[in-house]
Amino acid sequence: MERTLIRDIKPGTEVCIKGFVDTIRDTKALQFIIIRDRTGKVQVTVYKPDLPEIAKVFATMTIDSVVSITGKAVAAPQVKLGGIEIVPFAVEVLSSAKLSPIDDKTGPDLAMDYRWIDLRDDAKQRIFKVQTAVVSAMRDFCVKNEFVELMTPKLTATASEGGAEVFEVKYFDKKAYLTQSPQFYKQMAMAAGFEKFFEFTPYYRAEKSYTSRHATEFFGFDVELSYINSHHNVMDFEEELLIYVMKEIEKQFGIPAQTAKFPRITLLESYELLKKEKNYEVPRASKGDLDPEGERLLCEIAKKKWNSDFIFITDYPFAARAFYTMQHDDDPKLSKSFDLLYKGVEINSGAQREHNPDKLRASIRQKGIDPETLQFYIQFFEYGCPPHGGFGLGLARFVSKMLDLPTIREATFLFRGPDRLAP
Repeated sequence: MERTLIRDIKPGTEVCIKGFVDTIRDTKALQFIIIRDRTGKVQVTVYKPDLPEIAKVFATMTIDSVVSITGKAVAAPQVKLGGIEIVPFAVEVLSSAKLSPIDDKTGPDLAMDYRWIDLRDDAKQRIFKVQTAVVSAMRDFCVKNEFVELMTPKLTATASEGGAEVFEVKYFDKKAYLTQSPQFYKQMAMAAGFEKFFEFTPYYRAEKSYTSRHATEFFGFDVELSYINSHHNVMDFEEELLIYVMKEIEKQFGIPAQTAKFPRITLLESYELLKKEKNYEVPRASKGDLDPEGERLLCEIAKKKWNSDFIFITDYPFAARAFYTMQHDDDPKLSKSFDLLYKGVEINSGAQREHNPDKLRASIRQKGIDPETLQFYIQFFEYGCPPHGGFGLGLARFVSKMLDLPTIREATFLFRGPDRLAP
């Protein structure tokens, strides 16, 4: 008999359900077994005097064993799970489970050791259903707007961000690196004339960070688009994209969508606003950056002042941004860049890129890097390239804040950090 998904069960029909044993309650005359599959849960009821052989099977069965049950679906208004129960004809144990080493009181590290068991939870599985919908909506919006999805290499000969936080790997008789981002290649796509690019891609960062928002491997959503006039065009696109995504999530999961415009203020204005509204001075101000507390407070202000969970912070000092960021013509100390903060956390950075090869070489020298080591990248712009810009958004950060989760680990299927490489 073909398998019946729990959501498709109808009273009065014969069904064959397959799933995990969620709970077993064994009384003198009756057994009540809850079975779950990816679509829901259903109660199986065994009247022992009538079904002694089946009762024996369930009497020794362990929680989380996987079973196949053939039976009749019966209307049972007293049953909370949809008013239906299954009276079984036959039971087959497909996989017997050992006693679980974790429960709902287990600490996060041990739970991560047994992640496949930890994820047997409706609330945790919902996180990844939301994430699936987020990715689908992002892709849908980009395709509707004539973007091309490309898959860029994850092994490169040069560190894409020009920094030291890279994982070095042996590549035959050479050194190679796991990509920190698809930055060089998405700009190459602009030089190739694609005009609009997107990719869902892994990032690798060799940073010994143990915070709730850092990982050594994480997935991002990257966008690049051509023929822009400034970094504000990139922000315009991202705002439209995220509002579209949130509306789709609201339709599917009932999570309220924000439709208000995202406020935009310069980094300098953010320092002034923090001082005025919160009497807070940013410790990293001299370095041209925000700290986690400053980001959190700015989002509080944005919610109160503009009714927005989001706020763009723009025009960071060029000294604090990557060499490929375009500088302002009227003030080269400032860059045409931005960060997007969401519910207290930075979820992405973006900018207009420098597409003039001579200016790019000068920027690279300004960062203390020999331009010859990046000639393979500079040449993308020596044969004609339109003005362009883009951003890279951390998926786990976005989803974890959307669902108000305490850490990106909960929005990551298998977390990778300085001390975790398994499972």
